[in-house]
Formats: sequence, structure tokens, C-alpha cells
Amino acid sequence: MTTTEFRLGDAVTDFVTAAARDAEKAFRVLRETGTVTGNGTVNFVERVPGEDIAVAFNEPGPWADDRTVAPVVANFDGEVLSGNGSAGFVRGYAEVFRAHPEITSVVHVHSPWLGGWAQTHRTFPIRYAAVQRLTLSREIAPHIDRSVGAGAFVLDRLTHDPDLIAIFEANGGANVIGRAGLLELAKLVVLLEEGAQYQAIAETLGGSVEFDPSNLAVQWGRTGLADEARRRGLI
Repeated sequence: MTTTEFRLGDAVTDFVTAAARDAEKAFRVLRETGTVTGNGTVNFVERVPGEDIAVAFNEPGPWADDRTVAPVVANFDGEVLSGNGSAGFVRGYAEVFRAHPEITSVVHVHSPWLGGWAQTHRTFPIRYAAVQRLTLSREIAPHIDRSVGAGAFVLDRLTHDPDLIAIFEANGGANVIGRAGLLELAKLVVLLEEGAQYQAIAETLGGSVEFDPSNLAVQWGRTGLADEARRRGLI
């Protein structure tokens, strides 16, 4: 546990304050929708625009007497600049943030259905329309070899899948990647959890089926991704 006194600039302070409000809303919605397990494991990291700094938010969990969200601000070298807590998750994803400025946020979450798939060590094909329309990524890969850090695994996966939205923590939860801020990332987590549930139910009925190309065209057409999908030969 680290406590650090460091004068943050006004712009950074304002960003952290706004991000904390978003994190409080995200934690509430994730709990209310049953997207987190009873233990409530959810850890967001949000990069500060234009800085080699990020702010981390941990869900206090069901046993906490004080459920106030407490931000921890740290630089990409792992030095805590403000708040009480560890900068481990910031440091773990620092190279992802450095190499991919389009990535704004990462969340580590233990949710019932994504967690169930993480137990299987199987690559998860994205077959839920509400998720697929948001991304050109088509699957979630399991991170099995834990001698490789999660950040390094994500960096490698991004070389194969530049639109990567998530990886499974084998036998654990999922790390989900956001490109439009913390709240949009939280919304994506809810949809991913829905999709994981639907596809798990489909397993009992013979298995989920790949999209018809016409359906992919419809889904990506709704979010402006169809032209890029055609350019890549995805439809």
C-alpha cells in the first residue's frame, strides 16, 4: 500500500474527478445488472489524455463498510502520484497504452458467464449481434501462459487483431479493452456478459452458429463499420 503526495495539474485533477463519477456509475450498473460476481471484482484503468499517466479504480467489494470509489493515479513507470493503493494494473498495461494511443481504458472483471467461458480455455467466437456490431474483432482468446503478463499478451494479440476487445484470464475473469472511455467500456462489458450467457445457453441446444454474411453487413452497417469490413474482406 502506497501513499504519495504529488501536485497534479488542474486538468489532470478535473479528469480524475470526472472519471471517478463514471466509475461509481459503472460499478453500480454492473452490480445491478448482475454483471459481476458476488465478490465484486472489477478494476478499471483509464488513461489521462495526453499524459503518460493513468487512474485506477477498484470496486470496494461487498465487505467494504465505506463504498466510496478511491482513485489511484500513477504514471506508466508504476509510480503512484495520488491516492492510496497499488499501481500494478497501470504498470501492467503501460506498454499497451504507449503503443496504442487509441486505447483509452482497460477493465479486469469477474462476471459469471465470461468467467464460465474463461474456465474452458477455449477461444470464444463473438456471435451476439449486440456485441458484434460494435467491433470488427471476431473472437476472445484465452490467456493461458501466465508467465507472460496480461499486457504483453494483449500487445501480441493486437498484432493479429487490431480491433481486439477482450482476452480471457484463464480460470479467472476477463480483461476488456475500451477505446471510447470508461463508461462506454462498462457498457461493452454488460453486452459481452449477455453474449457469453446466450452462447452458453446455445451450447445446450447444439451450439451457437456463425453469422450469415448478410447479418454481419446489417450489424456493421448500423455502426459505420461496414465499409472497413468490406475493405478487409470480412463481408
